[in-house]
Amino acid sequence: MNDTSSDAEDDNAHLQRCWRIQNCNDCLGQQTDCSWCPFSWTCVPNSNRVQLLAPAWDENVCPHWAERWEIRTHPLGCQVSTITTLTSLVTIVSTLVFVSLVTLAVFGTQRLRAYSKKNPGWWRIWTYEWGCMLSEWQKRLRLRLMSKSNADVQDRSSEQEPLLPS
Repeated sequence: MNDTSSDAEDDNAHLQRCWRIQNCNDCLGQQTDCSWCPFSWTCVPNSNRVQLLAPAWDENVCPHWAERWEIRTHPLGCQVSTITTLTSLVTIVSTLVFVSLVTLAVFGTQRLRAYSKKNPGWWRIWTYEWGCMLSEWQKRLRLRLMSKSNADVQDRSSEQEPLLPS
C-alpha cells in the first residue's frame, strides 16, 4: 500500500474543503483546520499543531507572501492576526521582565543600605595600604622592562655578521 498517494489525496481533499469557503467567519467557524488569509481573501488548510505559529514553519501558508504573518486562525478569530498576537505577547513579557528587574534593583538597594547601616565598612575587603601596593607593582614592572631591554641589547650585540652585504 502506498502511503504517499493517500497523503496527497488527503492534502488535496483538505485544500478543496477549505478553498471553497469564501468568508472569514465561515472559514474559521465551519472548519477548525483552516485559516484565513485576509489580503487574498482565501481560506487555506492549516494542519499545524499550533495554528497561530503556522507562518514560522510554513512560509507558503498563504497564497501571497506578504500576508504570511497576517493569517487569521481559529482560536483568535477574524480580527486578530498572528503578528498582532505575537507583538502583544512579546510586549507583555518584556514589560513584566523590566518591572521585575526594577523591583529587584529597588529591594536590593534597600537591603544593601540597611545592611551598611548595621555593619559600616563591610564592603572594605582588603585593608592594605594602596600606596605601598602601587609602588611595589611599579618596581616589579620596572624590573621586567629593564630585563627585557637588557636582553634586546645583548641580542643586538651578539650579531657578528650583518644580514645584508654592504
